[in-house]
Amino acid sequence: MSSYNMVKQEFIKKWITTLHILDCSVEHPLNVTERKNAIKLSSDIAMAAARSSSTVWSRALISRSGNKTANKPMARRVLKKARNRMKNRCLTLRRNGNFTAKSGVRRRTELLKRLVPGGELIENKDYLIRETLDYIVYLRAQVDVMRTVAAVDSVTGNLTNDNN
Repeated sequence: MSSYNMVKQEFIKKWITTLHILDCSVEHPLNVTERKNAIKLSSDIAMAAARSSSTVWSRALISRSGNKTANKPMARRVLKKARNRMKNRCLTLRRNGNFTAKSGVRRRTELLKRLVPGGELIENKDYLIRETLDYIVYLRAQVDVMRTVAAVDSVTGNLTNDNN
């Protein structure tokens, strides 16, 4: 079995456990937004737990889990900022054309540090790249599992609707 499939299996085990813990701890029914935030939070915790806290990003995700701000739609903010930076960079290039490779690498490194949980703490560029690649593997596994769950849910939902 490939290591990627092992990552997915470990993530599934941890996610089921965290969802079960979450379900047991909720005293009142959740609205849609609370449910979405709880699923995202449990997924992040499961992804970090599957990595056994052996990386900076996994420890950062676990430490963020107690933070109330972790439930905000951070990805949307990060992507919007990155998109605006790209637009500004293109305008700067068109205006004066003195975009140096060193400043481009520095900007991209800073952006990467903000995208990877705990990346702000990493100074070594090689280590940052290794952490980023590891984080990408686990994010990909998380997305694959969630897509599978959504596909199964839509199929079983259609079957339930057909039987009524």
